Amino acid sequence: MIDERMAPRGIMVFLLALALALCAPATALENVPQQVQPGERIEVGSEPLVLDLINLRNQSTFNPITELRYYRDDNTEKQIVRIIGVPNDGYVTINSYTLGGKYGRYFPFSAKDGLIQQHSIVFVAAQTPMATQTETPAATTATTMETPTATTAATPTPTQAALPGLIPIAALGICGLLAVVLRR
Repeated sequence: MIDERMAPRGIMVFLLALALALCAPATALENVPQQVQPGERIEVGSEPLVLDLINLRNQSTFNPITELRYYRDDNTEKQIVRIIGVPNDGYVTINSYTLGGKYGRYFPFSAKDGLIQQHSIVFVAAQTPMATQTETPAATTATTMETPTATTAATPTPTQAALPGLIPIAALGICGLLAVVLRR
């Protein structure tokens, strides 16, 4: 004879597994490192970016990157303005706070290889979405033959899920509610 409580436990295990399956994609989206190629321009905003800097290593020795260095006027002979420590070059978190307002060309530095000048990357400030602005007729030039409506069309801002963590929270709440109901 089967215990009467086994069926509700089976349902609870299934619902818990479903809730965990819903949690995994929401948390995995934010932690996927973006591979960085030498010479690449990376837009940095207040949201943290996770970067994979392995391709910036010296290809003959493949020693890990330990620092990113920003030099005055992009000249490696001049003063170092900013140093960003890199504990793991396969998973580096960068945001505007990390850069401290020092946007520009950063050169990778390896403790074993020294400065790797040929593999620099450029950090630029991410453009913040602005409210739609209308152009005044005085701002347009007389030499263009385009209609004013074509120049004032705003680019659509990218959409983002309202709350990516809302689905797992709702699923866990439903599991908890079912657990309370099934115990009675």
